[in-house]
Amino acid sequence: MPAHKSKNFRFRIIDECLQNTSRTWTLEDLIEEVSNKLTDEFGVQKVSKRSIQYDIALMREKPPVGYSAPIVCIDGKYSYSDKDFTIQHSQLSKPDIDNLTEVVNTLKQYKNYSHLGDVLKIIEKIEAIIAINPGPTDNVVEFETSDKLVKGITWLKQIFDAVVQKRVIELTIRDVQESISHIVIHPYFLKEYNSEWYLYGIMEPKHDLIVVPVQKIAAISPQIVTFIENTEYVTEYFKSLIGIHPGESSKPTQVTLKITKDLISDFKQSPLHESQEIIDLGDDGAMIHIKVIINKDLLEIILKYGSLIKVEAPDKLRKKVIQELKTAHESYFKLSLF
Repeated sequence: MPAHKSKNFRFRIIDECLQNTSRTWTLEDLIEEVSNKLTDEFGVQKVSKRSIQYDIALMREKPPVGYSAPIVCIDGKYSYSDKDFTIQHSQLSKPDIDNLTEVVNTLKQYKNYSHLGDVLKIIEKIEAIIAINPGPTDNVVEFETSDKLVKGITWLKQIFDAVVQKRVIELTIRDVQESISHIVIHPYFLKEYNSEWYLYGIMEPKHDLIVVPVQKIAAISPQIVTFIENTEYVTEYFKSLIGIHPGESSKPTQVTLKITKDLISDFKQSPLHESQEIIDLGDDGAMIHIKVIINKDLLEIILKYGSLIKVEAPDKLRKKVIQELKTAHESYFKLSLF
């Protein structure tokens, strides 16, 4: 790994450590933490004491050399004098820009590989960060941030292998309240949706189809259980899902929606589903055909648009929407009586 990349990686780890005020950080603690992360990510051996000391000195320097990091050392314990400081909010240094530019140039070679997902969006975001490169006191830009994909991506290789090799696995799940649960699953399919990964499979012992957010997985262990072949939920099923929730049936249904003219442009630009067809364009709107699995996500999308969308078919979905709207109306009516 090039020296400048190793240095910037060390900067990030030191920054993460000093942001963590739940513990104190000696120089030896920082060396150990950086060494562990470098070993895990790049197979690099333990970094020297001199390297970390030099890194801290550079981080204290003003941009473009450093980050003007307010690092103090009191009684051998390192910390930020400004508890809200992080180099992630600082102006990019020249090495940072060089690294990001190298990443962009590499990704551009693969932008036409459809199986890699929407690489263009990643490229555009990185290029926007490079172009804007706000100073440490600027508050005129806010990028969407999420660590969900970062957390979930750790398990992707192991889950993918289990799906392909048809191996039963036990998942240790940690929810938002930090409570722990365990699931034994026959894994069938991995899906990316809104920058998050989801695993589909049937769960022991009832063999019901479930979906598990990969970012909630805390551990994976193999199970010596006979794998149940997937004969019902074929690839077409998962591709026919809008969103992530399993549907009421295993077969896609033709859904017909009437939309107002205000939505036509939006739906042309961002189709509800890859099967979408817009027909009967008129002054009052248009009709949309999609062939999908009817599920919770589709219902929520329809309800979100309110009077701008009307379900024409199937009748079961139309009645479900009517019931949801009726319940919502009654809820507001009851509130108005008090």
